Amino acid sequence: MKSAGEPIPITQIERMNEYGSDDLFICCAGFEARCSTAASKLSPSYRTKYSIIFQIDDSFFNKEVEANRARLQAILSQHTVEGVYVINCNRDNPNDAIAQLKNIWNRVKPKDPEEPYITLDISGITKIYLLQLLYFIVAEQCLGLPRLVHTTQSYAATRLTRGVEQITTIPNFFGNMTIDKPNLLILMLGFEPERSLSVWKQFNASHTIALISNPPRDGNMYYVEYAKKNNASLLSQDNVELKDVPPDSPYGVRNVLEEIYQEYKDTHNFILGPFGTKPQTVGVFLFCLEHPKVQVIYSFPSSYTHSYLQREPGDTLLLPLTPPTGYVNTSSPTDDVNEEDSSFI
Repeated sequence: MKSAGEPIPITQIERMNEYGSDDLFICCAGFEARCSTAASKLSPSYRTKYSIIFQIDDSFFNKEVEANRARLQAILSQHTVEGVYVINCNRDNPNDAIAQLKNIWNRVKPKDPEEPYITLDISGITKIYLLQLLYFIVAEQCLGLPRLVHTTQSYAATRLTRGVEQITTIPNFFGNMTIDKPNLLILMLGFEPERSLSVWKQFNASHTIALISNPPRDGNMYYVEYAKKNNASLLSQDNVELKDVPPDSPYGVRNVLEEIYQEYKDTHNFILGPFGTKPQTVGVFLFCLEHPKVQVIYSFPSSYTHSYLQREPGDTLLLPLTPPTGYVNTSSPTDDVNEEDSSFI
């Protein structure tokens, strides 16, 4: 039995508004097969006023991206009352995509900001896009967290990306670093060792905490073994500490980060690198809502491997975004927030 706060596998997505159409369904057409899985599970009675598809162009997988976009348009046209919008964007430029969203926002935004009905399918979206989109909806538009659904993939012990093209601080997540404190680097690790190792080398943190998904999804312990082996170079360093983090529980991730924060908040600057799962990235966002002084960094890969195309869609999960029963916020609401920062939350 699932405990409170854990993700829930779903076979059908119903509308949230019992009196009419939902406001907005947002998804992303990338090159992975799971891009359209959640949309295909929309209930026959599901209706939304508008749908938005982010089409993240990729020169290596253009055929797959176009096919997924066409499939999503076909599905969503059957459930959308007023219009389906496609936002074409570059994988490395989420700012442009958000700018395009802002251009149409007055048309598609919820009519009642006190009770918006927005579903966001995070399955096909990149982590940097996910953080930017959540920031726009929650922090800039003050609409609260949308309903989040996520389709997992079949497990494959292979590297997902090659090389590193650039390392950047994510816009709106610059944090507030002070020169009188050393840096604590927190890296969520997966199957992309070059991306996390490059960040570790660049930031030269006094201490690094590496987070690996454990217990793994579906109890597959080989995932943990392969993740450790894949990141052996980083984990072998003297100043690197290993901790566990849940793969699909945003609040579980937030709680792990909060425990680390309470231990180091008075002595270190915080730098986060989300290279694990997408639900973990949602947990990073939840944590940053409470602690806007934390910096979030990202490294763009040079290319993606074809192993993505061999992975089959798994369960579609509903991610719980309200604190579980018994949840206690151990942070002080004034710990990190000053007048300059207050717009973030």
